[in-house]
Amino acid sequence: MKKSIVWLVVSCLMVAALVLTSCGGAVTEEEAEEEVVTEEEVLGPDPAPTYFREVGKYGGTLRLGMAAEHSSFDPPMGFASADLNVIDQCYEQLLMHNPDYTYQPILAVSWEANDDLTEWTFHLRHGVKFRHGKEMTAEDVVYTFDRLFELESPGAGQLSMVEDVVAVDDYTVRFDLNSGSAFFPDNIALVYHAKILPSDVDPARFATETLGTGPFYVTENIVGERTVMKKNPNYWWKGLPYLDEIIFIYMPDPQSRLEALKAGTVNYHRYMPLTEVAGLEALPDYKVSIAASSSYFHMAMDVTVPPFDNKLVRQAIQAVTDRETINQACLLGKGTIASDHPIPPFDPHFNAEAKPPDYSPELAKSLLEQAGHPDGIDITLYTSTNPGAPMLEFATVMKEKAAAGGIRIDIQVMPEATYWDEVWLVKPCFTSYWAGRTPDAALSIAVLSASSWEEANYVNPRVDELIILARSQIELADRQETYGELQEILIDEVPRIIPVFQLVINGMHKSVMGLDSEPSAWFWCRYAWLDD
Repeated sequence: MKKSIVWLVVSCLMVAALVLTSCGGAVTEEEAEEEVVTEEEVLGPDPAPTYFREVGKYGGTLRLGMAAEHSSFDPPMGFASADLNVIDQCYEQLLMHNPDYTYQPILAVSWEANDDLTEWTFHLRHGVKFRHGKEMTAEDVVYTFDRLFELESPGAGQLSMVEDVVAVDDYTVRFDLNSGSAFFPDNIALVYHAKILPSDVDPARFATETLGTGPFYVTENIVGERTVMKKNPNYWWKGLPYLDEIIFIYMPDPQSRLEALKAGTVNYHRYMPLTEVAGLEALPDYKVSIAASSSYFHMAMDVTVPPFDNKLVRQAIQAVTDRETINQACLLGKGTIASDHPIPPFDPHFNAEAKPPDYSPELAKSLLEQAGHPDGIDITLYTSTNPGAPMLEFATVMKEKAAAGGIRIDIQVMPEATYWDEVWLVKPCFTSYWAGRTPDAALSIAVLSASSWEEANYVNPRVDELIILARSQIELADRQETYGELQEILIDEVPRIIPVFQLVINGMHKSVMGLDSEPSAWFWCRYAWLDD
């Protein structure tokens, strides 16, 4: 029996607990009325995507205030937020997640697995064209995943179960796995490096051009200044996108983006600070969209570098982590307390019995003395102002609260524009953040030792074994046991301090529609429109 029905049941169980709460030139009223279309007209012919936002108006330019972190538009190698935000508008995956964590068929229209979940077959959408005119077929999907593995993309760790990708025919692709995985559609949907690429062009072009199937394509890119994208006139999704143009305007810090929003230079502020919400909401022409999430910020410690190679030191740092104070200082108390692993309390796989210690300077001092540091210890923590998380505020609280436990933290604030190149995965202790993911995806990308984005250089064979085991477990109770043990290990060994799950906050002009904040923190301009 095919397992697609079984996976739908598993997905529904996860969805029940994972739902997290979820300008251009003016036009006349007559023109606006003429440009409104019906939902039926936008959804297009069957099989259509299963989730739809709202019907909008056509035309206009959306200007978004973004962080300046550009390095490459090549999907398997993208990691800076500026790159990923552009890539998401110009390329597409086989599947994607909706805000309610259901699956959205994008370049695949259906999929199913064999009995032991070691073969997953995807049926591709017909008539989809890449930007340069080539029709997307199975050969492009095979090329995309083969290249992703050849380049050792950061996304490869989340797809480590893939043994082979086979073109069954022009519109059918089979993924052969080395072990059964009920989570495989999650991986396909969440590994944003797996955007489908055309197989007939020089791959060197991917770094500077956008050649995808998406609703927009780049027409101009000035590093550190702006990226301009135009509407794809041959986009496969009938009726979308609404906008004629989107412009990402890069600014050095969140405050400059906020001021640009108020001044009308931009009409969307990505990742707005929580402290500015009340002020912006008080202005009649603006609105704020907030979503709870499983996104988190954290402090990573390289466990191969002294003093972080000593578990007792890491446990001492854990003991001076005041999670309630961090929540108040960084998220006005509106976040959800975390336990040094990426599985949130509202996930059905959360182990409520596994808990880090409460804030205790006395415990920290005792652990440091056992570690050979009776007079305390000095560490350097690298951080920055960054879109997506209050990392500097987090670092500041850590410094203040750790002092009582004999841990003296020297905060080094680094430039936002170069942080991900010069600090992340480079320095031995730094702050970082991740967008929300399902347990398998969150652990595979940041904890599994095979991942090139494993931030702490932490290798534990038992942890790797548990992550892989959970993929093959259909029953929720079995996965709960597996993930429960895994959470206990991560809390005990403390490769990362994860204090709180945060909010996704975006501020915008009241005319901006279809770009509400989503739990996963991604945003898709295909749905955006301007109600001028």
